Amino acid sequence: MVDFKTLSTRAQPGFKRPHRLALATLGPRAFAFCHTFGLTLWIALVEGSGWTLIGPGLLLLLWPALAYGHAVLAQDSKRAEFRNLALDSLLFGMWCGVLDFYVLATVTIGLACFMNNMVVGGLRRLAVSMALFAAGALGWGLSAGFEFRPYVSTELDIYQVTGAVLYFLALAYVMYGQNRKIGRSIAEIKFQNRVFHALLDLGVVANRASNIHTLLDDSLKHLHADFPEYGFAVFLQERQRPEVTRYAAVAGLRLGAEDERQLGGLLATLQERPESTVKLRVKPDGEQLYATPMAGRLSMYEGWLIVRAPRLDRRLERMLTLFVDQLAAATENKLLHLALKKTAERDGLTGLYNRGFFESALQLSIQGKAQSPNLDFAVLMMDVDGLKQVNDRHGHVAGDQLITTVAERLQVHCRASDILARYGGDEFVVLFPSADLAAANRLASLIRTHLEGQRCSITSANGERLTLELRLSLGGASSCETSAQEVLALADERMYDDKSERRRQRAALG
Repeated sequence: MVDFKTLSTRAQPGFKRPHRLALATLGPRAFAFCHTFGLTLWIALVEGSGWTLIGPGLLLLLWPALAYGHAVLAQDSKRAEFRNLALDSLLFGMWCGVLDFYVLATVTIGLACFMNNMVVGGLRRLAVSMALFAAGALGWGLSAGFEFRPYVSTELDIYQVTGAVLYFLALAYVMYGQNRKIGRSIAEIKFQNRVFHALLDLGVVANRASNIHTLLDDSLKHLHADFPEYGFAVFLQERQRPEVTRYAAVAGLRLGAEDERQLGGLLATLQERPESTVKLRVKPDGEQLYATPMAGRLSMYEGWLIVRAPRLDRRLERMLTLFVDQLAAATENKLLHLALKKTAERDGLTGLYNRGFFESALQLSIQGKAQSPNLDFAVLMMDVDGLKQVNDRHGHVAGDQLITTVAERLQVHCRASDILARYGGDEFVVLFPSADLAAANRLASLIRTHLEGQRCSITSANGERLTLELRLSLGGASSCETSAQEVLALADERMYDDKSERRRQRAALG
């Protein structure tokens, strides 16, 4: 399908900004040709040649505009400006012939042409300029005859010298401006390279981090290492409760606990989430803080990247936007990764570790025992008595409630280093890394004391409230009493022995 809008746009002649060389030479060229016209006018008045010299001299006033228009309309404005500089040499060479090679004018105008071309193109352009200048002068001399005007007047010499000095100073100023632009461009490139390397570092940090706290802490440390002149902080607040700061990290900022609380509270008061960086005035010691929001970049949190800087300029604001995007993407990916990992490692009903995770942890303990024989581990197997009867009489909903109740109460008595997992339908298991049988016996004793015979309330499938007593069969084993590969099997065997013994006891009592 033809895009008529595009065709119509292309059909229109476009006026684009010319190359910086064309812009830089516009002023000096206009001054040079106007000055040369003044020189021509002065000579015409002194010698009484009138319009025979002044009329053609008016063409000198048109050339700067024609040259600039040529650069604007050309496809390659830089190449067009090179041609303009070459034509400057040709035209000035001819005009020196028109002025009968007035010595001071010929020398200063020629030097100006040669300098212009050498500055932009080196020795090659200098040679071209000299050749064209000589060709213009020689061509005019051959067509109109060679006449020489070595001197006109002292006043005209002063005029010409003054113009030459002003032109060379103007040219030097233009070169100074170009050098400043180049210097700023180099500084901008160096700054962009720093930003680029910092973004790469953030990507590496995000991949290595095991949790959100580590990710944010290490990310800000890397940022501060790459940009030591700035200080950084990040705050992630709950979306539904913006006054609650869920995660925070600081690097290169002097923020105490009270400062962090005040800053988090200040960010929470910003009801309208701005899309751009805002200025914060929270530090009495002269530090200026700026906050860039992670608005719309996080699904669960509202995030803010805080930076300490003397002032906010366009370069810093672009940098903050890039860092915010990178941090937000890394945080969101890490949250998703942790959620998926939790789903893969956890039992869907109880939230405990699942069988797959337990078996992986058990293999690590077995390998540790093989490498270090003195490094023991223990296992405690548990089975919930009566679950089948609850499922059969009251439904699986009631049975699930019984399982979750047992899981919750077991967690109360397990230590942070203990790995509690749901092993099967009514079976639980605890792995005690770097421990012997005493650890399993300790937990078994707690269960016998605090869980055995305790009552719990559940609801049957038809809504009936039921009260049940908790009964668990237990069996423990350790790598100090059997081979590492046989620990789980021995614990399982002892658990079933305990279950059989408890059944015999209940049968004897019944």
